[in-house]
Amino acid sequence: MEITDQVQGTASIKGEIRDIETRLIELIRQASAGDKLDEALRELTALAMRIRPYYTQLSEALERRDLTYEDVARLEEERKRVIWLYRRLRLEQLFFSKLRLERTLRDTLYRQILEGYDEFSAMEAMEARVRSLPEEALAGELLMEEGPGEEAAPDVSGS
Repeated sequence: MEITDQVQGTASIKGEIRDIETRLIELIRQASAGDKLDEALRELTALAMRIRPYYTQLSEALERRDLTYEDVARLEEERKRVIWLYRRLRLEQLFFSKLRLERTLRDTLYRQILEGYDEFSAMEAMEARVRSLPEEALAGELLMEEGPGEEAAPDVSGS
């Protein structure tokens, strides 16, 4: 490969990296607005995989011995940009994964809290009912085999 081919290859990589960076920013905006978080995570993963061959290509190009100072500087700059972009992609994946987990936990816990509160309220209502019953009604419940809302008392006679 000639030096000019190397420079043209770098220009192609530069354009691809720019496109990936632009898409990253779009995904951040989209996912930050709460839209399609799972889709954004899948695409961030795909972008991270898409960038790998460019890093390999740039690293291999930097190993050549027939490069000028300007060529090395240009290749090194693009290699650094690829590393920066890869780090950014990974960090955004982690951020949005944590956000998705937080939302899942919040929704799950919220439902459990509501269910627990409903159960607690029902117990409070039963307690208020028991407190307000006249003695005759309580005596009537004692004579029934099973009281309303109660289970049968355990047999403690040992028989």
